[in-house]
Amino acid sequence: MDVTNEEYLSVVLRGLNGQRERAELTDVVLEVGDRSFPCHRAVLALCSPYFRGMFTSGYMETKQERISIQKVNGVAMATILDYAYTGCLQTEPDQVQAVMSAARLLQVDFIYQKAAEYMKGHLDVSNCPDVFMYADMLGDSTLQEASGKYVASRFNQVALQPSFLQLSLPLLQSLLNRDDLMTNSEDNVAQAALQWITFNQEERLQHLPALCKSFRHSFISSKLCKELESKCPSTDSKLVYSDSTSQRLGQTRTDMQIAVLREASTEMTLFTRCFDLSRGTRYIMNLPDKLEAFSMIKTDKDELYLAGGIIIGTDGICMTKDRESQKTFYQYNHLLNTWEPKCKMTSGRVRCCLVCLDRYIYAIGGGRTHRTAERYDPSCDEWTLVRPIPYPMPRAQSYHLSSVLCAVALNDNIYVISSEGCYCFSPTENKWSKTAPMLSTPWRPQAVTYRGCIYCVDHEDPDMASVEMYNPQDGVWIPSDKARTFYCTSLALMLHGASLYLLTVLVEEASGYKEHNLYQYQPETDSWLKPESADMIVTPLKRWLEAYIIEHWLMARMIPTCLDDVSSNDGRRLGSDVEEELGSDIEEESDN
Repeated sequence: MDVTNEEYLSVVLRGLNGQRERAELTDVVLEVGDRSFPCHRAVLALCSPYFRGMFTSGYMETKQERISIQKVNGVAMATILDYAYTGCLQTEPDQVQAVMSAARLLQVDFIYQKAAEYMKGHLDVSNCPDVFMYADMLGDSTLQEASGKYVASRFNQVALQPSFLQLSLPLLQSLLNRDDLMTNSEDNVAQAALQWITFNQEERLQHLPALCKSFRHSFISSKLCKELESKCPSTDSKLVYSDSTSQRLGQTRTDMQIAVLREASTEMTLFTRCFDLSRGTRYIMNLPDKLEAFSMIKTDKDELYLAGGIIIGTDGICMTKDRESQKTFYQYNHLLNTWEPKCKMTSGRVRCCLVCLDRYIYAIGGGRTHRTAERYDPSCDEWTLVRPIPYPMPRAQSYHLSSVLCAVALNDNIYVISSEGCYCFSPTENKWSKTAPMLSTPWRPQAVTYRGCIYCVDHEDPDMASVEMYNPQDGVWIPSDKARTFYCTSLALMLHGASLYLLTVLVEEASGYKEHNLYQYQPETDSWLKPESADMIVTPLKRWLEAYIIEHWLMARMIPTCLDDVSSNDGRRLGSDVEEELGSDIEEESDN
């Protein structure tokens, strides 16, 4: 007979853990601070090579009934013992570092690795310098590189954290020597080093010459060079800078158009493409896993945020009933090409309006009534509710529907446009008001601000699309270019350089006819004309826009080397025949 009791192992573990809790048949007591832990030597030896060596190598602890454990706190010891007796690892976030240090000392590799993974996955602006220093103290090169890369990805923000000033000279130098610092100016690098020196100038000023070797002289302003020279601790020596002529990664940003697209056959699946029109190249921006129906915004500092949406389950079903899943909010990490979770919104939203004004981000609508709004403060990662819209708003019938409203910021106000009209919100007065009536009902509006005015088109019926313009000084909506009509199946208002464009796409499936047109707005004559250089902008876009519907369009400064090549698979319907066909077309264009 050959029979296995599948429950026996768990029964044995539960029994041993019960004996430990009752101090029954235990043969050693671990003294940790003011706490005592009755244990079984055999269990400790099986879990920890540290204890195995202690109990089997003839040390005096072999016969001692009570053993004092140094450099481990009681909470960390309790966590490790719970794991030893149950196989489960549970600890509070503020205890992860202590547990990780204890696991390293006691050689419990599983706990150490899981704690390290947790720390890597929970890096943020406030804690990454501490993790960077902690990893250096442990000699953990993997964790040190991960935290160092995170510091580089948010360098300007991290340099303002108090913990940044606690870095040792070697660690600071290792950061300042990195090519992947996400900063727009070499002056920012030097200023961060000066802040570090000023924190303890009496002891640290002597390190200025050493730090200057990390500054790339070709990119430092002459004004800052003079300031550095004036602070040199020795008048007999001259500061020596790095002779590197390579720009930091953050200095290689280029203006790109970011298109939020969806396949014509679906109302929900959204994904992004980045277009560098100056080079005619296309890129893929990674998106959070299994997130659909989202909204995206760019701040004045070229930070990208993504909000709301529907979480797709492992079986591909939309979890629309899970309101919590629709509160998601992310910030884009340019260096890592990933989206980092931030504080969740107070309300569940799908395809809400995101608009940036005076360093705040506002999320408006996206619920069943579209009347609620809230505000995000990036400086403290917090959302607060703002006054809801006190006027009629379109009522969403399904989370699958495309956005039915849009919002823009102009001067000191926010304007929300929907089929019910245009409403204006003044944050300083915390007051909503209604503008003059629009000329037509925009069922799926898209709007941008340009030269002090709002320009709006309607996605719902692009066959009869026309542009409306609103000037707050006049307080009325007027037709642009004498209400000229554009015949197309998809369109987008697009800011590029100092100009405003209207991009139209016409695809007639029956005949196979395709047409792409670009119109540049002429503010002096209030007219939309085709520029002579239209093909330079349209050609890089048209292959993608023939297959997809434009949902949203924005421009941001991106880093080409951090984005995925357009021919790679981004895991979001990119295995489809149409995607493969487009990919092969692009390769042929590149060869030519």
